[in-house]
Amino acid sequence: MKTNPIVVTENYYPKSEHVDDVLNILMETSAMIKEQDGALMSMSLKPEKQDGPITGFSMWESREKFTDFMKSEHMEKIMKTGLADKVKDWTTEIKASLFTIEQAWHVESHD
Repeated sequence: MKTNPIVVTENYYPKSEHVDDVLNILMETSAMIKEQDGALMSMSLKPEKQDGPITGFSMWESREKFTDFMKSEHMEKIMKTGLADKVKDWTTEIKASLFTIEQAWHVESHD
C-alpha cells in the first residue's frame, strides 16, 4: 500500500525579545530531525515581516513515521528537558498543522 508523504508545519509567534531564542531552538530541532527514521526534509523559516511567525517545516515519508517519531524515546527525552515550556514562555501563540502532499517539485538541496 502506497502512502503519501506528510508535511508538518509549526508556526511560532515569538515575543519580540525571544525571536532569536525561538529560531535557534527550531534550528536545533531541525538538525535532530535529520537523523530520524522517515524524515525527508526539514526547514526553519524566518518571516520577512517583523511580527510574522517563525515556521518549522518538516516532511515525512508517512503519517505513521511522523507519529512514531512523536512517540519515540528521543522525543520523550526532549520533552523532559523543559524545552516545550521555554518555547511556550517565549511565544504568544503556537499553531501546528499537518498536510498530505498532493503535488510537489524541488530543484536542489539547500544543505
